[in-house]
This record gives sequence, C-alpha cells and structure tokens, in this order.
Amino acid sequence: MSSQLKELFFQLIALLKIERSQLPIFLFLIVLSTVFWVLTVLSKEYTATISSSVVFENYPVDKLLVEENDVVLQMQVKAPGFALLGYQFNFFNTVPLNVDNFMTKRKGNTWEYFWIGDQSLSELQEALPTNMQLLHVQPNRVDLIFAEKVQKVIPISLKSDISFDRLFRQKGTIQLQPDHITVSGPKIVVEAIESISTKELNLQNLAKSAQGNIRLEEPRHKELTYSHQEVAYQLSVEQFTEGKAIIPIQANNIPKGYELKLFPEVVSVHYVVSLDDFDLVEEKIFEAQVNYDSEKTRLTIKLNKESDLVDNIRLSPTKVEYILIEK
Repeated sequence: MSSQLKELFFQLIALLKIERSQLPIFLFLIVLSTVFWVLTVLSKEYTATISSSVVFENYPVDKLLVEENDVVLQMQVKAPGFALLGYQFNFFNTVPLNVDNFMTKRKGNTWEYFWIGDQSLSELQEALPTNMQLLHVQPNRVDLIFAEKVQKVIPISLKSDISFDRLFRQKGTIQLQPDHITVSGPKIVVEAIESISTKELNLQNLAKSAQGNIRLEEPRHKELTYSHQEVAYQLSVEQFTEGKAIIPIQANNIPKGYELKLFPEVVSVHYVVSLDDFDLVEEKIFEAQVNYDSEKTRLTIKLNKESDLVDNIRLSPTKVEYILIEK
C-alpha cells in the first residue's frame, strides 16, 4: 500500500512538473494549507449532542440518600468545532447539580427531590464552556429519594469464643468501653436495630486477665454511620478452687408434740470459690433445711442461706430419710 502511495506521489510531482529542489517548498505549502483548512473547519459552529455524568452536590444534612442514582445527561449544544473536539478528549465530562436547588415533595417516610431540565438550563449552562450554548437536555427530570436522618444510642453485643486454663475462670462480666454507640441513618433502618455486634473475640486457654480493642461488625446498610468503629474490652481472670462445708440440717413444719429424727443429720455443701476469697467462706454462711411432709418417705434438702462468694453449689446427699417421734 505504501509503495502505491509513493508511486502516486511521484506521479503527481511529475504531472505538476515540480523539480526536486522545489519539493520541500511544495510539501510545506501542502501542510500549511491543510492546517488552514482544519482551522477553518473547526472554527465553524455545529450542533451536536454530548454526554456528561452528573455529580450531585450539597446533599441535605438532615437526610440520607436511599438509593444511588447514576445519571448521564444527553445535552444538545451549539458550539465551535474546537469546543466539541475538546469534549471528545474528555477535557470536561461531568456536570455538577446542586441538590439545594431541587424541588421537594414528601412521600410517606421519604422525601423526593427532583430536578427539571427545561427549568434549569441556566444552571447547566454555567457548567459548560463559555463558547458552548446549551439548547436541550435529556432526561428532562432527575429524581433523588431521601429518608429522614435520625440518631439512636444502641448497646454493644460482644461476640466471643473464650476458654480458660485449668482452675481459671472469668471474674465478673467483660467490660466494654464504650458499651453503647450512636448510630445515624434512615429512620426506618435505625429504629429496627436493637444491638450492634462486635467481630468475634477469640481468646483460648486464658490464665490471666486480658484487654484490648475489638472492631464492630460493618453496618449492614451503607446508609448507616457509627460513632465508633471499635470498642475496648477488659476481661478479668481469677484462679478458683473447690471447697466443702459440713452443716446441720434444720427441720420445719413438724407437727406439735413430735420431733423429727433425720438420717443423716448433716449435709455436705460443695462449692467453687475464688482462690482470693477461699478464707472468707465459713460454714455459718450456709443454712440447710427440710420441710416435713407426711406423704413423702424422703425429704429434699434446700439451702435457705448461702454466700455471693461461692457458686456451682452441690449438696450431698440431696435427700434425707426421717422418723417422726412422739415426745
């Protein structure tokens, strides 16, 4: 192909009877005339349709956009060829729309903000080059749906998988700081939230207290914002041991003129206590009793007094036999 063009070029030179010494001048004149022709063409005005993506500005601060809305405007413009060529090279390809200037209408729990193109040509014109005249725009209407923005203080729920070394256990509850956060978002979404979960706190074979930070689960709705992205935790660990107290069993509801002989007369109280509190636990902090019931051959032992220092209490035995003796 190139050889054919080269041959055609030399035939043209021969036809015009241009000498080789004049060839550079000839080529310069061709390039110069081409440039003038392009400039003449581009300086003329043309009517064309250009596309621009919309960038929304100044959303209402007390509302949240319910759905993203990607809008592309097709604008019919009258402009010099230079301006149209510049647009083709993406010198400008977005148009800002000020949501403050949109018209509004309430629809139930939401607000509809809408923009009318025919009534906003002057706003669009300001976003275009000065040598480009806007004639028409499509679509002629753009809608944005907003929901009322509310705030709610919501408790944090810790998700955890924790185990302890032998003879160690958790002391008290795990402390979170903060234990509540403020959630902002659409009213209909925020009001349905009862708690915010953390990511899983995984601590295994603990033999000492632990502390640190744990991140919150990401919001399920992108319209939601949290006042905190993570919370601090404090987990206290204590060593424990088992204890035993042997105490007498008291009998209640005995018929007048009788006494109740129990077998056995004492009960062993087995319990778990913190090693730090072991010496504070005494037998007198426990009281055991049975209630006489003539219809039963064995009576169930119950504790009617115990200490907050102990837990996992177990009685041995749990029932006693008895003999009702007339005085």
